[in-house]
Amino acid sequence: MKAVKRFINNLALRNKLLVFFLLASVIPLLAISLYFYQVFQNQLVSQTHDRMRTMNSQLSSNIDNKLKNYEQISSLLYMDSELRDWLTREYRRGIDFVHAYDYINSLLFGIQLTNTDIDSITIYPFNESIPSDGMFIQRVDEGMREAKWYKELEQSYGNAVYSVVMENGGKQPVITLARLLNNNDMQRPYGVLAIHVKESALYSLFGEEAQASDIYLVNGEGAILSTRDKSMILQPFRQVLEEGGWSAGGSGTFERPVKGMESLVVYDTLPIGWKTVSIIPLSDVLSEANKASSRILLIAAISILLSVGLIAMTARYFSNRFQTLTRFVRKVGDEQFQFELKQDSKDEIGLLAESFNTMKRQLDKLINEVYKKEIMRKETELALLQSQINPHFLYNTLAVISSLAVQNQDRQVSKIVRHLSNFYKTSLSKGKPVILIQKEIEITRHYVEIQSVRFDNLFRVHWQLDEELFRHQTVKLILQPFVENAIQHAVWSDDEPLNIVIRLYRLGDAIVFEVVDDGAGMSPERAADIMRRDKEAGYGIGNVHERIQLAYGPEYGVTLFSRPGIGTQVVITCPLQ
Repeated sequence: MKAVKRFINNLALRNKLLVFFLLASVIPLLAISLYFYQVFQNQLVSQTHDRMRTMNSQLSSNIDNKLKNYEQISSLLYMDSELRDWLTREYRRGIDFVHAYDYINSLLFGIQLTNTDIDSITIYPFNESIPSDGMFIQRVDEGMREAKWYKELEQSYGNAVYSVVMENGGKQPVITLARLLNNNDMQRPYGVLAIHVKESALYSLFGEEAQASDIYLVNGEGAILSTRDKSMILQPFRQVLEEGGWSAGGSGTFERPVKGMESLVVYDTLPIGWKTVSIIPLSDVLSEANKASSRILLIAAISILLSVGLIAMTARYFSNRFQTLTRFVRKVGDEQFQFELKQDSKDEIGLLAESFNTMKRQLDKLINEVYKKEIMRKETELALLQSQINPHFLYNTLAVISSLAVQNQDRQVSKIVRHLSNFYKTSLSKGKPVILIQKEIEITRHYVEIQSVRFDNLFRVHWQLDEELFRHQTVKLILQPFVENAIQHAVWSDDEPLNIVIRLYRLGDAIVFEVVDDGAGMSPERAADIMRRDKEAGYGIGNVHERIQLAYGPEYGVTLFSRPGIGTQVVITCPLQ
């Protein structure tokens, strides 16, 4: 998250405006497009559901009407008293039933002529005296008596019974409507009437919808009676769709995988228990939605391109104005004040430019009248500090050099003189206010070496330095004044040497110097006096604190902790540079 925020913060203003405007326009546009696509998709599915329900309901009604027509035909034959007479009469000679054949053939043939979707009509008389004519009159054999449909027929009390699809003479699939011919006077049936309807007659009712979806006519036992794929006729419908909600009565719709594809399923139940089932894959339904989505995406893309163009122009307009303001701000940073930022507009940017001009004039005045004078004063004080680091130290050191020169005239004199020379050479640093930390440590080391000759065995210095920080820079002469203060004021016994610990370490983004001694310590009032520049005793120390804050800001500087009889700790913090 921080990396994203840092990346956004580092973007140029023009790019920020472009990104934010694009997000503000593209995301809503895409969301609206997706919303309308989803709405259109749901409406399309809903409309397809409604259309399929209407179509399937109409198909069921048409099939039911067609079946009722066949039942009416069977009723006409059932109620034909003359046909009953011919079929129940006893025939002793062959010539006797010629007239019966003429009547039956004429009657049934006429029905077939007026109903072309009837493949054939067969009567199976129980009258043993009537021989088969090979066409309309057939005998009931044992295989027919054992058939399931025939047993159901025996329990039908003269009602119509539909059998499963049978092959009628190997021509084409037919659906058989069978009915017992019952003689009410005799209280027993006298034959079976079978009307064989062409499967194509029912399939023709499917209409054009059969090309767009899979439609099945299924009987009450779950066998397929009619469909587009004729090889599926007589096959169990569960091969197409596992039994579920569709196996119940009534009508309904649901979605379910069919042949590996999520599909819409609509079914209706006919009065005789048959079902019409319509199935269409959702992918076919949503193909229109996909076409619509392409048009929506095209419109969205054009809108996005137009938005990008307008946004880019707007971002460039505002970015150019801010860039102009930025260039003048940089000039102020380079102390170039001989200009005026011109803005003709009165909007927020124009008001900002006007305020900037006012600020620039005030800043120019402040720098010329106050800041530069203060800087000159600080530089003068620093120069004075460099030239008068400590007169007493200089005098005492020269006295030591003189004494050693008289007494020894040996290497020790050369050593102390070399340290003194290096001390001043490094501390003055050609007037530069900032030096490497390594040089600051060297200044302090030279000072300690010189003082160790003067105060023989009265103090010991322990160095704890992170040398990785030597390559960084700092304001010069910030460590040596505190070491000097410790040596001069913390020694309180000639028997117990003073221990001074000098530390250098990193703390977050800051560099910390520490000077810790186990000397006499001081009271809080004395510590405050040392930190104030107006006290002579603390001139160099207070100057360090002020120079650090002047260079780096109020969050850096010197903190002093001390307790009488315990010791003193000085903490100096500077930024990592």
